[in-house]
Amino acid sequence: SFDEQVNGRPKSDFKDIIKSLLVMSYNNMSYRRTQSDLRKMFEEELIKYTPPRSTLNDYVNKEETKNIIERLIQLSALLFIDNENTAIIDSTWFGLKMYLGGYKQVHDKREVNLSKCRKIHVVCLRNSKAIAYAKATAGNVHDSPIFEELLRGTVHNGFVINKVICDAGYSGKENYATCRELGVDDAYIDFKSNASLKRAKSNLWREKLRMYKENYSGWHDEYRFRVLIESVFSAIKRKNTTFLRSKNGLAQDIELLLKILVYNITIIGKFFK
Repeated sequence: SFDEQVNGRPKSDFKDIIKSLLVMSYNNMSYRRTQSDLRKMFEEELIKYTPPRSTLNDYVNKEETKNIIERLIQLSALLFIDNENTAIIDSTWFGLKMYLGGYKQVHDKREVNLSKCRKIHVVCLRNSKAIAYAKATAGNVHDSPIFEELLRGTVHNGFVINKVICDAGYSGKENYATCRELGVDDAYIDFKSNASLKRAKSNLWREKLRMYKENYSGWHDEYRFRVLIESVFSAIKRKNTTFLRSKNGLAQDIELLLKILVYNITIIGKFFK
């Protein structure tokens, strides 16, 4: 929680701040266009007061706000902990302006400067399609180094993960070694075309690469579920747009994480009516 106040004007109720930010994210509207909804929430005693725009701006520029929203995403996924054992890991880009250029320019690195995007890395649970862990970064951050934090964080939160599926962006002996360390023996991390069995530091890497080369149909029977995360990204972008309105990196990360938290709450509403 935020530090206890000693002097000055009383601080805002952080629960009201989060609720207000979630409503703005869910409606995909600016503060001005969301004011009527916030007033209605106040009238119905869902929030104690209507936070002014300046207050919300202050909170979306705090590192602690980002940390708390990351934790709320993780906590919201715990409702599905008893029925999940497969993690699908991937990332997607969001443009920093409305007309970035469509699918080709966002996905073809030769066509767009990825520094003009922000990136969200997630762990998606196979059965519920909820997001168990999310990390926002600059658009040019590579996927592979983020893998360990995503998987280790999910396992640390109590999920018993025995299968991981992700694309070749996460390919690497170190990531296979992380899977073996955490007891994830069914790792289906796609291989690059030049992958070799020579000098394999990870036994799991060697086992799965041999399966990939000698029994591809068996490999594909498991790997094909990776497509589920694409439908999750599509649902988030169709509901919450493909671009960000915030102007600086921290606020953009918080805006991204709010999209994920809104998505998780929607999934909870679907499963626990």
